[in-house]
Amino acid sequence: MDIGVAVLFVVIGAGVLFDVGGFIRRRCERVQIKAADMRREMQWSHGRLETPYVPVWNARPAFIRALGLPILVVGGLLLLLHLG
Repeated sequence: MDIGVAVLFVVIGAGVLFDVGGFIRRRCERVQIKAADMRREMQWSHGRLETPYVPVWNARPAFIRALGLPILVVGGLLLLLHLG
């Protein structure tokens, strides 16, 4: 059971870190497009000129992929603890 949890952490961490299947990239693109459209509509409704949309930190693929590293490290440490 313990080794299964450790392996699960390693697999999930590696999957997030390397963006297996491109899920994170596609999700962030959808979020950024939707947020940019909402910002554009808000700017137009207030009569302002359009300003460029800068995605927030949690809509950037690199940030989300970087969150996989701690998960991978925890899984590796759990494996070392169990096997060592």
